[in-house]
Amino acid sequence: MRICSEKDFWSGLMFMAFGLFFAIGAQNYAFGNAQRMGPAYFPALLGSLLTLVGLAIVAKGLTSKIRDDVDKFHWRPLLLVLGSVLLFAFALKPLGLVLSMVVLVFVCARGGPEYETKEVAILTAALLVLVLAVFIWGLDLAVPVWPALLLG
Repeated sequence: MRICSEKDFWSGLMFMAFGLFFAIGAQNYAFGNAQRMGPAYFPALLGSLLTLVGLAIVAKGLTSKIRDDVDKFHWRPLLLVLGSVLLFAFALKPLGLVLSMVVLVFVCARGGPEYETKEVAILTAALLVLVLAVFIWGLDLAVPVWPALLLG
């Protein structure tokens, strides 16, 4: 068996792995039925569907007429984006939402191919307004907005 499209083949395997993980993991919970869904119903159903989609993508990767190789893996963007999310999680309580969001967006933006400080600053300001409007004023979540040192 020959892999024609590496991108389709490997992405299909990834979908299948995630689907099987959730479908098998859901077996530890009560399944229920369509009228009274148990905690396993949604993850098992979604995991099974994701596995089927992955199987179709793998089949496409094995039968595709177009040769499509996988590029080298780019670690820097992955580590910067995931690292910025972890940094946000650890910085939220001591720094507050505003400063944590600034750190999140600026570190995450460094993972992209183009980095313009002015564009990232505008994006940060717009995102801050949206996050404050939705989560603080709209949903009234109990999240510290400013650093604890400033509030006394």
